[in-house]
Amino acid sequence: MVKDDSLLRNEKGGPLVEESLLLGLAVVTVSIVIAVILQATGWAQDVVEGLLQLLQDSWSSLTQLFGTP
Repeated sequence: MVKDDSLLRNEKGGPLVEESLLLGLAVVTVSIVIAVILQATGWAQDVVEGLLQLLQDSWSSLTQLFGTP
């Protein structure tokens, strides 16, 4: 087996690989943060819609109880 020292000392592609990995990691991190934010706002919107529906149902029941059309 022949040992080729030129392959071990060739560092021309090192910075390119490092930058590519960091860029990929940044894209994944931003995607995760956006997904968490969208999920949280969607959850909050569902809660508000549920509360508004509950208030509307309660108001309808109250008006029917007192005979208001």
